[in-house]
Amino acid sequence: MLDWPTAPQAKPLVSVAMLGARMHFALPSILAEAGMLHTLYTDTHLGNKPWLRSMINLPPSKLQPKMLRQLSGRVADRIPSARIVSFDLLGLSYFWKRRQASTPADLAELFAQANISFGNSVVRAGLRDTNYILGFNGAALEIFSHARERGIKCILEQTIAPRKLELELLDTENRRWPNWQAQLNGGAADQLAEREMAEWQLADKIICGSRFVSDALRREGVAEDRLAVVPYGIEIAAFKPARRDDHAEFRVLFVGEVGLRKGVPYLLEALRSLNRPRQVQAKLVGPVALLPEPLSGYRDWCEVVGNVPRREVTRLYEWADVLALPSICEGSATVTYEAMASGLPIITTPASGSLVRDGIDGFIVPSGDAGQLRSRIELLCDDAQLRWQMGAKAIERRGEISLAAYGERLLQALAFNPQI
Repeated sequence: MLDWPTAPQAKPLVSVAMLGARMHFALPSILAEAGMLHTLYTDTHLGNKPWLRSMINLPPSKLQPKMLRQLSGRVADRIPSARIVSFDLLGLSYFWKRRQASTPADLAELFAQANISFGNSVVRAGLRDTNYILGFNGAALEIFSHARERGIKCILEQTIAPRKLELELLDTENRRWPNWQAQLNGGAADQLAEREMAEWQLADKIICGSRFVSDALRREGVAEDRLAVVPYGIEIAAFKPARRDDHAEFRVLFVGEVGLRKGVPYLLEALRSLNRPRQVQAKLVGPVALLPEPLSGYRDWCEVVGNVPRREVTRLYEWADVLALPSICEGSATVTYEAMASGLPIITTPASGSLVRDGIDGFIVPSGDAGQLRSRIELLCDDAQLRWQMGAKAIERRGEISLAAYGERLLQALAFNPQI
């Protein structure tokens, strides 16, 4: 538990340094509504900048590139503008350069440099009279170093398992599936891992989205009493359970990056081994990281849809009978929350960091096991009653996976008390 101020009239003054709009600024919004947010530091934020909003929205929505569509949502509407400090040029530059990154190594290097620039920008802006600073893994090192010098307590959100573990797992997958995906190599990836390890040393508390993440941190020597597991939440109103008795075929949906980290080759192998192209329809939805040649060998068993607009993903949850996410490394995959809110049973792995209960609202299979993945797909394909029962159990948990429930978990884990 963090040592919060004890004066009866005091509330913790917590600043948040967030590069990007993770979960649509959910975490700083929760603190703001609890009366505890000092300042949100972020990159691009439209807010009360009509000039920036009009520039981004200049092209018609149908003609906007994905980059501009993403930027147009950068509004923390539950946070007073006076409490937001944004570094808009940094964010615009990062978005532009990201379009030029052609390999995973290029993207890792760009990400590392953006993290450093963001951290230095926060330090130059000054933390003023904040008592606590909350930052995110890989982008908090400069901020925490400055905060420590000023006696400010540091809270780290570890959004995914440690970079060191991620690289080890990806290296194993690259050897297991050679020439399936451009390899992550170069010094930038190691730099991100080194930054994380330094941040762990500086953090007074580390928030983890799942036990998978916290267990990995413990193996790296982080003390248990500095860790808190706080599963995330979603806007459940956006996801509606649908009737699924109006089609004869069994529909398998994957949502996420179509790449090695999400375990896609194992899903492809499971579908190929099942070999029911007329009975089973499968769609892979999300940015495609795998190379075209290996994917082409599975076109008889699945459709690689690629990226789609957010509203279309919601409709795909209604289309599907099951979500399959055989991840190798995650933090806590929000697609599993979305699928549960949509009434879908889920087949996933411990590495997904999900709230799925094995045998109740889905199945948990070992990472890297195409055989068990296939058997669970086959079981749900052949047993409509089981699908219905698991989907019903998932729907029962809509309250547990809401943003409101996430806020309660977060404040409790940090010992925030709105009555202080």
